[in-house]
Amino acid sequence: MSAPILVTGGAGYIGSVLTRMLLKGNRPVRVLDRMLHGRHGLEDLAHDSNLSVLTHDLRDPRVHEEALEGVHTVVHLAAIVGDKACALDEELAVQTNWSATVAFARRAQAIGVHRFVFASTCSVYGEGREETLTEESPVQPLSLYAETRWHAEQGILELVNDPVFEPVILRFGTVYGLSPRMRFDLAVNFLAQQAVREGAVRIFGGSQWRPFVHVSDIARGIVMAIDEPLPRDVPPILNLGDNLENYQLRDLKEELEAHVPGVRVTIQPEKEDRRTYRVSFDRIEREWGFRARHRVGDGIEEVARAVRSGVIADPRERRYYNA
Repeated sequence: MSAPILVTGGAGYIGSVLTRMLLKGNRPVRVLDRMLHGRHGLEDLAHDSNLSVLTHDLRDPRVHEEALEGVHTVVHLAAIVGDKACALDEELAVQTNWSATVAFARRAQAIGVHRFVFASTCSVYGEGREETLTEESPVQPLSLYAETRWHAEQGILELVNDPVFEPVILRFGTVYGLSPRMRFDLAVNFLAQQAVREGAVRIFGGSQWRPFVHVSDIARGIVMAIDEPLPRDVPPILNLGDNLENYQLRDLKEELEAHVPGVRVTIQPEKEDRRTYRVSFDRIEREWGFRARHRVGDGIEEVARAVRSGVIADPRERRYYNA
């Protein structure tokens, strides 16, 4: 049997989609997850012989040895995700997202892990500037969440000169779409469920740019990061998304109206968000041929269908939110 791929945070919003994708490809998976948001992301996989699950907290260094035993590839998704979730316990966020992450990467390097895929975020780019942002653009993190991801990036990049250890940093766009561990604290998902339930939504600001990306496209990009050669002569950092998925938030009005007939969408421009970033995804397309297979309208359609049909009975349930 081939060595398992370790997916930290494998029961989470992205992790539960990625875990299924890997298992479908007949690749053994070991999940390390403290189950902060419950186990329902993996419930239907309980009898899959290619899946093993460790329920531990990454901050405990004693866990690292067991999790990494016999592993050549790590996908590190485990984190306190989102500005609100980080604000609930800032010390926990710093420990999990930064210090424990770097310690875990160092341990992975020490025991001979080959590929270490780290989930970062395009929110490290922060405050809006006029240009389209590339992997070389200066970062301006505006939140504790973005700061912890940036500092973890720097700690991991210190390990790049090892001839065996290959870290790769993926800066995710703003994710949307259906997942076994569903989240409704993400802009597209929240607006889609609200449009179905209430028939009216408000979009605050509207001129802010966001690089949206479907959760299954994120998972496909991660699989590429596991398998594909790393870019040469540049730091191993790739923005993960698609140039066609850069939207201004006011553009969501047209998408919502097209996919949820009868919804009333109001733009409230006086409540602007400083976070705005339009991102270039040229590098990941050039290096790996990555293009998104979904558009925001697809995500609105599938979320609206799940809520309308009762597959998701009440999107307001606590388990669908990180904070």
